[in-house]
Amino acid sequence: MSYKQNAASNRDALFGSGGGGAPKAKKTSTKARTTKASTTANLEDKAPSVSTSIGYRYDASKKKALVKKGLVGEEKAAKMKEAETYQRKAKKCMQKGMFSSADPLSASTLYKRAADDYQKCGEYRLERFNRMNSAECQLQVGAFATAAMEFTRAAELVAEDEGETLESRKQLAQVLHLKSADAWQNSNESAKAAACKVQAALALIIGDESRLLPGVALTALEEAVEAHVPDPLNPYSRYRQTGASLYVNADVGETAENPSPEAVELAKQQIVSRSYAHESVQEVVYLLVSYGEYASALYAAGAVTTLLSKTGVATLSLSRAFLAETILTLAMGDPIAAEENFLNRHVQESSYLTSRECKLAEELFRAAVVLIFFRSSSLIDVVEVKTRDAEALEEVRSRKGSNRAALGNLHECLRELTEMIRISGLARKGATKIETKPKKTKKKVEPKKIPHAQAKGHLSENNTVEPVSLDELESLKTGYEKDVGDVGAIDQGALQDELDALDFGDEESSLDDDSIDLR
Repeated sequence: MSYKQNAASNRDALFGSGGGGAPKAKKTSTKARTTKASTTANLEDKAPSVSTSIGYRYDASKKKALVKKGLVGEEKAAKMKEAETYQRKAKKCMQKGMFSSADPLSASTLYKRAADDYQKCGEYRLERFNRMNSAECQLQVGAFATAAMEFTRAAELVAEDEGETLESRKQLAQVLHLKSADAWQNSNESAKAAACKVQAALALIIGDESRLLPGVALTALEEAVEAHVPDPLNPYSRYRQTGASLYVNADVGETAENPSPEAVELAKQQIVSRSYAHESVQEVVYLLVSYGEYASALYAAGAVTTLLSKTGVATLSLSRAFLAETILTLAMGDPIAAEENFLNRHVQESSYLTSRECKLAEELFRAAVVLIFFRSSSLIDVVEVKTRDAEALEEVRSRKGSNRAALGNLHECLRELTEMIRISGLARKGATKIETKPKKTKKKVEPKKIPHAQAKGHLSENNTVEPVSLDELESLKTGYEKDVGDVGAIDQGALQDELDALDFGDEESSLDDDSIDLR
């Protein structure tokens, strides 16, 4: 007899058969279940979706709208009356009298209650004013975290308010986000403060339909990136286009590439160490890529990899960030720098070597690398010809090739940027496909003979230096063999007569001491 049956019989003996019994049988589902084979067949029947996008464009309006429909009728009227009561009490708390002082603590609570009631009623402009008043009162009592949240909510409401002009909305939203950043900084939340600076920079492009990023917005974005990672710790700080680092002293000749030890120590103390802090910087990267600011995007990508590698644990996000750096460097038309950073920084992470992103990155810059010229010891220009194959580049970034998984895990803007990479020059739209023309056969032109090059070696057809054997060196001619053969044809007597006829002024009469006045 099992344990459950024994327990059921004891329960029946104590409380009767109504209290329990044998366990009920489970009900079988009557819903039709599709088999694995049928599901696979349905997936195979579906045609793959082809992207018809004309280009990636960063759109901050993809987030859920913060404005919702409020109360109506008598409920709204009652809430509005209650909110007005809270507002009057808050104003009274902030008044000063002969024997009383302002009470910002009580006023902040009352303003917040009024803002919550206005939010329920759908009066978002009145809600914004009360939240701003509540935040100002919170700052006076030292409640910085609460004030920061109120400022952030007010800034979000400004961005959604279409009743004001576009310029006033941009300026007010930026000011409110910056106040929120200062409040978070006062509460020792550097990560949230840096994220608020990013939002303040994004507020400057609210409703902007232009394809060019304004200069003030670019400056604010780069300052927000430095708020996450100081320039002395950013490997791509030289790509910053606006402003100067706050951590270097330009008066003494310091730069972000060559900072002083004190500046490096200060930067290490100010870097953001909160988890997932890199996500706000990644949004900056995607935004800059959509506007074609590849140099600033690479500067922000360097901050992302610095944040991810700070913990010393290599993750999949770090591998994708390294791949983003390679793509951005190639988009700027510099495959040599892409290879250098790949070898000196990226492959130092052992886990990156086995990732699909590493394979894609290496094949990209191998296919787009240019010719390298250097000078050998024989003072003859030698050419190291590396791959510059358009067909190989198309095969690497094909979505049906061996790198389809690595490409599929990239962000949309980086996938599009990969398709715009060319074998020479900057990445441009419209250059997603490269037509490969058949190679024309040219007549072989024999190179001129260089005596010094022949002494050291000669250049083969594939431009590599080949060694010369001793037998070949003995058979080489110097070009003076004809002169040696003409020595026997010279008339020795005539040559001696010509030498005797020369008068160099060395006769004894000319050197007589009597003719020289020694005084």
